[in-house]
Parts: sequence; structure tokens; C-alpha cells
Amino acid sequence: MKSDDLSSKNDLDALTRILHLGLVVFGLLALMTGDFAGDYKRAESPGFLVHGWIGIGVTVFVALRLAHGILGPAHARFSNWLPYNRERFGLVLEDIKSLAKFRLPDRQSRQGLAALVEMSGLLLFSLLAITGVLLFLTIDPGHRAVGAVRFIKEIHEAGEVLLPLFFLGHGGAVLLHAIAGKHLWRKMIFLKES
Repeated sequence: MKSDDLSSKNDLDALTRILHLGLVVFGLLALMTGDFAGDYKRAESPGFLVHGWIGIGVTVFVALRLAHGILGPAHARFSNWLPYNRERFGLVLEDIKSLAKFRLPDRQSRQGLAALVEMSGLLLFSLLAITGVLLFLTIDPGHRAVGAVRFIKEIHEAGEVLLPLFFLGHGGAVLLHAIAGKHLWRKMIFLKES
């Protein structure tokens, strides 16, 4: 798998970009409203409901993104870009070595470290979507979570740490590329790269 210049050909299909933007918007909204979800212990729990419905929005975008990665066009399918074999994982290691030398990786979308980041983001969003939906369906407002529901709640609350770390890491990489003159973020919002 040969690395091409980023700006020469870094096209993602429109649906992938729309789904990415949906995950960003709903993910940030879910993160911002997460602290309000703890009011489920009261019989009237608007914070829990607001966070829950935003989480349902995240879940819809996660499900669509997963379906697109399984059933979508060949270039969007997980089987064609996930770093699960020696060659693809080798690109991840090359990118890490490049970063250790203070050089940004120069790869296509879904190659090397970018593929690993996308995969980890999809796994994180999937975990939060699954646990969030389970909580939305099982928590009884006005009562404390106990047993399996409490365990699921604890897993879901790990998102309070993991989601900001993911956004900072992914957003930081986008910022570093922009500082280096590679404004890939513009293509994600359907603008021409400058």
C-alpha cells in the first residue's frame, strides 16, 4: 500500500463526510449534556431526557456509519482499510515513527495512523451508543441504578474521560495538519482545500 501525497487525492464520499459531521455534532452535544443526565434520580428528569435523546441521535449516526462501513461502496468498507493485517499495521508503525521524528504522516484517508484513529473513534462511539441506549431503556427516573444497570452506567460514564481525549487527539491532529498547511478539515465540510 503506497502512501500518496495528501493533497493530491484525499477524497471521501459525501455520505462518509455527512456521517462524520453528525458524529461530531451529536458527540459534542452528548458530551456537553452528560453532566445533566445524573438528574435521573429525580422523578422529573429533563436533563436525563435531553442527554438521552441526543444520545439516540449519536446512535443513529453510529448505526448508519457502521452500515456504510459494511455495506457501502468498496472504498468505504472496513475490510478495505482497517489496520488488521501486517501491511496495514506496518503503516501505523511508520506513522508513529514519523511523529517521533516530529514529522506529520503524509497518507491518504484511512491509511496508517489515521485508520487506527478512525477505528478507535468508531469503537468508542459504538460502546457509548450501546450502553447509552441500554440506560435510556432501563433507567427508571426517580430510582437509583442498581445491579447490571449500575454496571452499564459506570461503563457509559467512562465516556466523560474517553470522549474528550478522543476529540482532543483527533482535533489536535487536524490542527497540526492545518498548521502544516494541509487543510483537510475543509474537505470534511465540503469546502475546497486551500
